[in-house]
Amino acid sequence: MLYKKDHSSMYKHISRFMSNKINLFLIVLLAFGSVITYFFLIPHLTHASMAYHVLIHIVSLDISIFLTVISILAYKKARSNRILLTFFSFVFLVAVEILYLLQASHLVRIFYIPFIEIEFSHVLLACMIILFAWGVLKVDKKH
Repeated sequence: MLYKKDHSSMYKHISRFMSNKINLFLIVLLAFGSVITYFFLIPHLTHASMAYHVLIHIVSLDISIFLTVISILAYKKARSNRILLTFFSFVFLVAVEILYLLQASHLVRIFYIPFIEIEFSHVLLACMIILFAWGVLKVDKKH
């Protein structure tokens, strides 16, 4: 006897599972963290302090990706400009953490902006803070 697959109930089950923030964080951590750990952490396992330094940046990157995913899901529900600004601030945080991870792994050098001698990562971090503060302080107008 053949059974017809009920895709709507499977979609509801997956949607319910993904709506739990802990489940979503674990999926991001397992999917992204395990892949990135192999490329960045494994080469430094013989040097303990370097391994811890890289591990801190991997965890920071995982958390920033999680916050970005949560903020875009919140924006899709609420359609608020405040949440959109928060999403963009977390995108900048992801960019900063990627840059820090590459620098900690000695894959790229510290990039200074010419003439003003400021690290590019600090400019990205300042943009992140400005967007986050703007999102927190912004007042949405109700129609």
